[in-house]
Order: sequence, then structure tokens, then C-alpha cells
Amino acid sequence: MASRSSSKQPVPFLELRVGVLHLTVSHVPYRMLAPVTAVAGGGGATLVLR
Repeated sequence: MASRSSSKQPVPFLELRVGVLHLTVSHVPYRMLAPVTAVAGGGGATLVLR
């Protein structure tokens, strides 16, 4: 009977490969995601209201 190995890596949230650059994000960065979303939403609202 084969035993299951727990060394299997979880699937990354984001994996980006551009040339020699390899960026892997393993979990959702909520502390960074909230301010970026707020700034993007504010900027989008400013463009719509002009």
C-alpha cells in the first residue's frame, strides 16, 4: 500500500513568468489588495465623473 506524501506543493494563487523573471504568489495578499482596489476604484470614479 502506497503512503501519501505531504510534501506536495499547494497550487499558487498567481504565477507570472516573463523571460527570466518568475514571480509566484502563494496566497491572496489581502493587506495589499484592499488599498490597491480602493485607489483603482477612486481613480475609475474620477474618470467617469469628468
